[in-house]
Amino acid sequence: MSSNHLKTFSLATIGILPMICKIASADLNDIISSNSQIGVQFVTTDIDYTETSKEGIKVDTERGFIPGFGVSLSVMKNLIFGNDYFAFQFSQVHGDTNYVGSSTVPIPFLLNANTNSSYGSLTQDNRASLIDFSGRFGKGFELTETLLVTPYVEIGHHNWNRKIISTTPTPAIAAVPGSLGNTEDYNNYYYAFGSMLQFSPVHNLVLTANAMVGSTFSSTMKSSGVTQQIVTAIGPNGEAGTVNLGSSVFYKVGLAFDYALYKNFHVNAGAEYVGFDYGRSIMTGPQASYYEPDSQTNYTTVKAGIGYAF
Repeated sequence: MSSNHLKTFSLATIGILPMICKIASADLNDIISSNSQIGVQFVTTDIDYTETSKEGIKVDTERGFIPGFGVSLSVMKNLIFGNDYFAFQFSQVHGDTNYVGSSTVPIPFLLNANTNSSYGSLTQDNRASLIDFSGRFGKGFELTETLLVTPYVEIGHHNWNRKIISTTPTPAIAAVPGSLGNTEDYNNYYYAFGSMLQFSPVHNLVLTANAMVGSTFSSTMKSSGVTQQIVTAIGPNGEAGTVNLGSSVFYKVGLAFDYALYKNFHVNAGAEYVGFDYGRSIMTGPQASYYEPDSQTNYTTVKAGIGYAF
């Protein structure tokens, strides 16, 4: 091959390579595009809930995977400070959970000799519905051509509607007219400070790690549909009512990916873990004999969906 042919081949190669690299390599535009889209997701949440008495004894637990859906809207634009980030999320899941608890009417023969607890004496298939919505504002900072960090503040609301229906009543409960069944509505707000770290290893693909920490506030539990006042009375005169559950540390961590499948159409999936507590309420009901116990709530949520970038 002549030197002219070699020069021509080399020049052609030099001209083609940048084009190939441009197609294959990622940049911040992929991340910004990923952060500016509207989407819908399939959602499933694993509930892990535990109540403990004022003596520190486990009273009941609730477990179960429940499915649902979510919608999201996020925008990253140069509106105020540059790379301004706004996001809104809503999700709702509904399904059956497995409840293991204690007899709500104290009976000596139901107590465990070692723990003085009747935990396990009552099992139920409960119904659960979780509704969550949140809003977020932050600003993205460019670390490299493929790496973006976005500190943010988030505020949100969580609702857990818990319908309790006994499937294995104890002798003590069977002796009381009516069925053991009522609805408990847990509500809390939260605020948190967090950050997203986003990396685009190849064109169209964005990987996201997310973490936040904050506090719950305005936490309450409202009981309704009560058929046995001696079991679930919480109002000052034995009626159904609302109790305050205090505040606690709130935290969330998660991992996700987003891929631009075709032009503006994206597919995405992720998982996140949430933890917080509800505090013990004051004594209420007849002779101040009822209180809502301390509890710990942990949710593991998996999402998968599609989005449209704009």
